[in-house]
Order: sequence, then C-alpha cells, then structure tokens
Amino acid sequence: MDRQQRTLDTVIALNQFQNRQLERHLFLEKVCDYFDFIKDKELDDADFRFLIHLSSKAGVPHYYDILAKFNEDKILLKNEENIKIDVISSLIFESTLYTNEDSKLHLYQKEVLDKFQHGRLNRFFLSASTSFGKTHLVYEIINKMNYRNIILIFPSIALLSENLSKLKEEKNKLINSYKIHTLSDSDIDLEENNILIFTPERYLSFLDKSEKMDIDFIFVDEVYKIDNSYIIDEESKENERDIAYRMSLFFGLSKNTEVDLFIAGPYIDVFKDTNEDYNPSFDLFLNDFSIKKILLNEYEIVKVNKYSAVENEKTSFDSLTVNLKGKSTKKAKIQELLDSILSNSENAIIYCNTKSIAESVAREYNRTEIVTEKFSDFINHLKETFDERWIVIKALKKGIGVHHGVVPKYIQKEIIDLFNQTDNNLNVLSATTTITEGVNTTAKNMIVYKSSKGGGKYIKPLLKFDAKNIAGRAGRFMEHYTGRVITLDKEFLEVIEKEGKPIEHKNYDSNTLKNEVEYEMTKPEYLDDRIKQQIEILKNEQKRLEIPDHIINQFKVISKRQKLLIYLEIIRLSKQQLSMIKKLISSLNSTNMRLDKDGFQIVLNIILPQIENDKLRALIENKFKYNQADTDEYSILLASLNNYISYGFSANYDYILNRKLREKEQSKKNKQKDLKKNKTINLELNEDEISDCVDYSMRETAELIYNTFKYQLVKYLGVFNLMYKFYISKTEGKKFEDASGIDILLTKLEYNAFSEKAKIASDYGVPNKIVAFYDAKTTEQAKSISNSFDNYEKKVFEKVKNIIEQ
Repeated sequence: MDRQQRTLDTVIALNQFQNRQLERHLFLEKVCDYFDFIKDKELDDADFRFLIHLSSKAGVPHYYDILAKFNEDKILLKNEENIKIDVISSLIFESTLYTNEDSKLHLYQKEVLDKFQHGRLNRFFLSASTSFGKTHLVYEIINKMNYRNIILIFPSIALLSENLSKLKEEKNKLINSYKIHTLSDSDIDLEENNILIFTPERYLSFLDKSEKMDIDFIFVDEVYKIDNSYIIDEESKENERDIAYRMSLFFGLSKNTEVDLFIAGPYIDVFKDTNEDYNPSFDLFLNDFSIKKILLNEYEIVKVNKYSAVENEKTSFDSLTVNLKGKSTKKAKIQELLDSILSNSENAIIYCNTKSIAESVAREYNRTEIVTEKFSDFINHLKETFDERWIVIKALKKGIGVHHGVVPKYIQKEIIDLFNQTDNNLNVLSATTTITEGVNTTAKNMIVYKSSKGGGKYIKPLLKFDAKNIAGRAGRFMEHYTGRVITLDKEFLEVIEKEGKPIEHKNYDSNTLKNEVEYEMTKPEYLDDRIKQQIEILKNEQKRLEIPDHIINQFKVISKRQKLLIYLEIIRLSKQQLSMIKKLISSLNSTNMRLDKDGFQIVLNIILPQIENDKLRALIENKFKYNQADTDEYSILLASLNNYISYGFSANYDYILNRKLREKEQSKKNKQKDLKKNKTINLELNEDEISDCVDYSMRETAELIYNTFKYQLVKYLGVFNLMYKFYISKTEGKKFEDASGIDILLTKLEYNAFSEKAKIASDYGVPNKIVAFYDAKTTEQAKSISNSFDNYEKKVFEKVKNIIEQ
C-alpha cells in the first residue's frame, strides 16, 4: 500500500472516530500503524501539522515527540516560533497532560490520575496493557496527593530494587520529600514522610516487626497474583505468592481503614455478571473494600502485531522478510528469524517455557562471537567468578542474554541493562516467564517458542492472560509505535483470541479449598462448619499453651496449627537437646560463623513434619554419616548449608557438578555393558555432555541457594526461632527480645548480608564482593576488599554507591 493510500485511510479513520463510528481503542491502533509507517519518510510542514493533530486526537502526543528517534534530521514543529493556527488547539490540549515541566502523561493515564481527589477515599483497581505506564502513573498519584506514609508492593526483589533506583536517581519531588525504606526491619521515623518499597512477603514481615504506623497510600503491582491460576511462574506448582498477595491486601486494608489504594495489573479478565462463566468472588472483594474498577485492557499504547511462523514458507511479517522454506524445526526457524531481525537492526526476546529450553535456544543459535568491548569487563568478571563453560557466559560472547529465575540477580540486571542499550551487540534475550514480571526492555520482537508454561509433569497451557502478557512485551512506549510477536506454536494465536479466564479471589468463594493460613482472613460466610470448628480448636490450644497473639500471628504464611506443633516439639526437648541448640546458637554467633551439626539436626527434626516443599523435605530426609564409624546420621541439608555459609556458591556448585559428572560417566559405562562384545562406545565425556552437566549444576545450585534456602528454609527456621525464643523467654524469665536465637542465620539466608547497607546492596543486585565490602567490620578489611575489585566490580560500585549510602 502506497503512502497516499495509507494517509487517506488514516484520515478516514480519524473522521470515523470523530463521528463516533470507530471506537477509541481501534483508532489508537490505526494511529500507531500510521506513525510506524511514516516514521522514516520524508516529511514536510503539512505532514508535521497533520501528525501533531493526529497524535493529539489519539490522546498520545508522545507519538509525535518520538519521531526524532527514527530520523534525527526532522525539525519538530513544536519548537518553531511560527506555529500555525491549525495546531494551536492540539498544543493547548497537550498542555493539559503535563503534571510538571518534566512530566507529561498520555490521556488515558491522565483520566486515571483525575479520579484521585483530595478529601475522599480513593481506591481503584486498574487493568491495562503492558505499555500503559502504570508504575509511572503511581508516582504521579503520589505527587498529586502528597501522601505522608506510602507502601509500594512489587512482586519481586528485582522490581523492588528497580523502583528504589528510580526514586533515588531521579531528581524529583519524591527524593527530597521522602525517606525511602526497603528492609522490613528498617528504623522508621514517624515524624518524617516515608516510602516503604516491599515485596508481599517482606511487607508481611514488616507487619510482624513494626509498631502501629498510619499508612496513607498503598500500591500493589501485578495484583493478578492473588489468583494462583494467573501466576505464570514455571514453578507455580509450589508457588505461595497468591497467599502472600491476598494477605498483603487483607492486612494492609484491615489495619488502615482510611488508606487510599491503587492495585494494578496487565490484561486481567473481569467478567460481567451476565457472562455464564462469571465468578463473583473478585467483585465481592472489591465491593468489600470500596474499590472501583478501571478496565482499559483494549488500549494498547504500543500496537502489537501478531504472526505465525508455523508454516514453512517465505513470508513477510510487516517490514521483516523471512524465508522459512525447508526449515521444519524450531531451531532452524529461530536461526532464520533472528538472522533477519538482526540484519534489520532490531532486537528480540525468545519466550521459552522452561529454564533448560531457554539455555538450549541460546546454545543452539549459530552466531559467531561478536565484538564485546562494551561489556568485556562483565564477561571477564563472570569467567573469574563462575565456571566459564556456563551457557550464560558462552551466550554473552555471541550477544545473547540468558534470563531466567535462577540466574543470579545482579547478572539478570546487567543483562537487561545491556540489552536496553543501543550501542552494543547484546540484542537477543532467551528468557522464561521472568521477562513478564514487570521487567522493562526495549524489545521490538517477541518470539514464542511454546504456548505453555513450565515443563515435564508440571507443564500447563497458557491462559489468554499469559499470552497477552507475553505478547505485550513486544514494543516499548517511547521506543516503538508497534511491536511484533512471532509464534512457533500455532496454539498461541488461538489462545490470545479466545475468551479468557476471570480473575477470582478464593477468600470470597465458599466453594474453593483454602489453605490453613487463610482461615482467619476469610469471612465466616465463606467457611464451612468444619473449618470454623478447627479455628476454635486452634484458639483453645493457643490459649492453653499461653501463647500471645503477637507471637502466634508472626510468619503469617505458616499456619497457626504448624506453629503450635513446632512449639509442642520444643517444650518436649530434653535438657541435653536444649543444651545442643544453645551450642548451635553460640557457633552461629562466633567469629567464624558455622553450624553445629548436632544442634542443627535437632532443629531440622523439629521442623521436618511441617514442611510441604518436596525439595526441602528431601534435603532433610536424605542422610549421610560424617565418618563410616559414626552411628549418628545427618541431613544432606546440613552439609549443603554449611558449605554455603563457609565457602559460598562455589562449594555447592563443585559438589553438584562432580556428582553429575560421575552419574553421566556411570550411565555411559552401563550402556557399554549392555552392548554386544564387538561394539564399544567412547566412555570419555565429550564437550557437549560436559556443558550439559555444567548448566544443570549451575541451575541446581542457584535453585538451592536462591529459592530453597532463601524462601523455603528460612520461613520454617523463622517459625522455629520465634517459638524457641518465646519458650526460652517464658522458662528463663527473660524478655522475648533478650532471648538468643538463630536470628543471624535467618539474616544470612534472606540477604546473605548483615549490615543495613550490605542488605540494600544485596537487594539492589551487585556482585558478592560489594556486599562483603559493606559488611566489613573494619576500615582495613573494607579497603582490602575494595582493592580486590575487578574492573566490572569497580564500575558497579561507583554506579550504586550513592543509592546505597544515601
């Protein structure tokens, strides 16, 4: 279609919109398409005036602003003195979208902002596209309403640190007016204005530790996570995020009855009560807390064009021409797609349903090693810190970033930063669902490997919500007018077009099974008589054991029954066993922190019956002997955790790798035995087999440390510590806070850091040496650590120093 026809079609669409014959969101799509078409064309004065008018009518004057990104020679009419009368009305309208001289909203953000008014209760639920700019809108709400104490809840530590960085790096009103906190045990001055940035779990921990604090505003991001079926993580089989999210909302609103609230998420399906699949539970929740709905899913600020690469033929995906003829495998198609995308000077993300597939895609893409001057220090740092055979390192040399949940956080962060820069060669990401967790990239293209999430026996088909959320990562506002999604699985386009699944809130549905931890935050009308009876039994047992509410209500994601059972085990301990636990506490608090094996095994035996996580249970149940002559056996977890405390990541990695290599060698020997006598196989492991072992071992080690230790083990040890200290305070006549426990171990597991600055550094995502620098006990020790920084660590240290030390 030629330029004249394109312009005519756009003028027709504009007239249809103005005459209310074309819906606003459909007009928005046509405007995106036209700007994408015209962006690199020769433009005259009349074109400029038309484009200003068009972007104004679409409600997004930013479309005109970013034309200069695609052609630096363009002279933007807005900056000229001789502005014609026909664009003055557009510029007057645009002026109403400014909230200050540096910040301009689009119309749809402004309409949401205008709903927040002083002198009344403001509570809203927003569902909108990924390109809408929800987080930016939150800061505008804070500026407008001038709240005193604010809680921002994000789904991950990565997003927590990203928003910490935004608040501290941007020189705006928020920096000067607010004290910013990210730690659940921060000292908060109630006389100051405060912003507390938490994950749901950390907010619950904050509630356990904090005094009464009047909160004026709560923002909860990615609120769809209240519904487990919406959680897209490949580990959703063991995911407790839905419970933590529902608890955060319940306690946040119950403890602060006058608090303003903004909860938001992308593409959440909310059905009308006339739909046969309507479930009233989410509406009941909204009504219970006076929350109003704002549903803007159809308004794609960046249009996403969707294509299928299932057929083996030569074709064009708008401006991208690819030849898939004869390419029947996904590997061959990815090779052709990425080659074409890169030759078009674009970038791409490949969505994969599992970590191992994300790594395989990066490994199999055939691209010669590229010039990596911009991030050579990063690669050299990784080679010195980890096994240089790791796929993350090998992929970086080809300009590919591997991004999934057990790649260490600071590496994920650096890979995203590099991908978003235009002046280097890292322009492909091979990623899992981590890329949909609110991570902001400049990706123009999204290639979908498979229309599912997870793998093996836990594989689940994508919901419409999942598919739209993945597709919405193609194209970024202020970078592109359109994004491009190309799927290798035909089901993806079918899923994205069919009717979705309505979001549900299980605490407002009497027909859904509920976890024990949710009983006391569910209204009686949504509980059956059996559960009500259980609640009374537990209350009576708590009363009998004389455990006060402020103790039993801590660690909210562990049920009251589990806490009581752990307490009963503690009070049954013999004097000798209690002495062993005290010896454990002493060893943890010694100069060289270590686990006393006998005392720690007693702790593990106490918590084991309450553990629901299969991996953690296996680590405790599987035993070994330190010496063959020993009669006592100890959990594998003890050895793994001691290795981590004493030697860090590498000790567990070396153990797992050596075990995996032995298993692989034994497997080959077994195959040799099964062969006929005149046939042999090479028993020596080849390079690919070793690489598989390396990558498996890196994933397993990271899973152990960053998931099993940090999120699973720590909460059960935390409950033991709580009930043990209560028991000691009661039997020894001490104040609870004066009773010694395993607190230092809990801090180690959650943060791998002890001082406040070191904890913030750990949250932010930095190499371990920088964390160690902030944890140094003496100036000499800190200097020694800083002198050992490599070039990459020096750059990161200078970059984050002001953020951490403010």
